[in-house]
Amino acid sequence: MKAFFCLAFLLNCVAVADTGANHTPLWLSKKMVDEPILFIGDEGNRSGRLIFTPDSMPVLTRAGDSFVYEAGKDYTWEKGSRTISLTAHSRIPSKTPQEMRPGPGKPRSLGGVLHSEGRFFHDLQTLVSYSHNQSWPALVQPVSATLPRSLEKLHSSPSFKVVTLGDSITEGYNASGFAKTQAPRNHPAYAEGFARLLDETFPAKVTLSNFGVAGRTAGWGLKQLDRVIAEKPDLVIIAFGMNDPVSSEQFQKTNLEILTHLQNNIPQTDLIFISGMNNNPDWRDPTKIPEFREALKNIIRPNVILADITTPWEKLLTRKNFSDLSGNNINHPNDFGHRLYAEVLFSIFLQP
Repeated sequence: MKAFFCLAFLLNCVAVADTGANHTPLWLSKKMVDEPILFIGDEGNRSGRLIFTPDSMPVLTRAGDSFVYEAGKDYTWEKGSRTISLTAHSRIPSKTPQEMRPGPGKPRSLGGVLHSEGRFFHDLQTLVSYSHNQSWPALVQPVSATLPRSLEKLHSSPSFKVVTLGDSITEGYNASGFAKTQAPRNHPAYAEGFARLLDETFPAKVTLSNFGVAGRTAGWGLKQLDRVIAEKPDLVIIAFGMNDPVSSEQFQKTNLEILTHLQNNIPQTDLIFISGMNNNPDWRDPTKIPEFREALKNIIRPNVILADITTPWEKLLTRKNFSDLSGNNINHPNDFGHRLYAEVLFSIFLQP
C-alpha cells in the first residue's frame, strides 16, 4: 500500500491506497491553495477576482519566495465578496490596463499584448489561499467512458508507461518547475504532475516519457509515432492545436491518422486526446481551439478518450482574467493552469 503524499497542485494532502485516491479536485474542494491573481488597475483601483467566495480573510503570498502579505496594509477584502483590492501603498505587484496592452513594437509586446516567457508573469502573480463553502461540479464534465484496460494495469501490473506527445504546453511551458521558466516554486508541468498522481494513487510504478516540443503541430506529431511506439506505452496522451494553422476538418483528419496508426501498431495501448486551453483573446481570435475540441469529439471511440480542458478554461474566464491563469499572457498556462490539466486527466481514472 502506498502511504501519504502532499503535492502543491492537489490543494490538500491526500491519503492514497491500493484501491484508489481520496482526492478532491479543485472544482469540488472546499479549500483553495495558491490561486493566482495578477492585480490590474489604475492607482487607487487595483483589484483581482477569486473563483470562489472565501469564508474568511484570504491569505496572500508572493510567488517568488512565499512572503506573506498583510491584510489591511497590503490588501482589503469584504466578507461575501470574490474581489480583493490593493491598498494605496501595497507591496503587492500590479499592472495598469495600459501596461497590459503596450502596443505593437514595445518591449515585452507580442501583437500589442504584454508577453514574456520565463518567470516574468510568475513573479507578477500573487497566490491566494482560502477556505470556502462552494463547489463547481459543472466546471469539468465527467467523461462518458473510462479506460478499463489502463485501470486494470494500474491496479495489477508492476509498471505502467505513459507517453505524452504535444507542443510547448506538453513540454512544460510555463510551469515553475519547467527548466526554461526557472521560477522557485518548482511546480511540475501537467505531464509530470499527472504521472505523479497516478504513481501515488495506484500500485503500479508509473513512468513518463514526454515528447512535447514547443511550436509543433499535429502534422509533426504524425511523424513522431515510431518514437512513441518504441516506448511500448500503456497510455499515450496527444495534445496539439495551439500552433496548428489548419481548418478543423484537417485537424480532425490528422489526429485520426495519429489514432489509427497507434491503434494498428500498439492495439493494447489506450489513448487520450487533449482539447487544450484557449489563447488570449486580446492577442488572437480564440475560436480555433473550441472548433478543434469539436473535431476531436468526432474521433473518440472505445479505448480513446477526450480530455476537455477547453470548456473548464472558458468557464474559469467568466470568473478570472486570462492573465491570472497564464504563464506568458498569450498561450501557455501557469502553475494553476498546469494543475487544471493534470487534475482533468487524473479525474478520468477516478470515474466510478
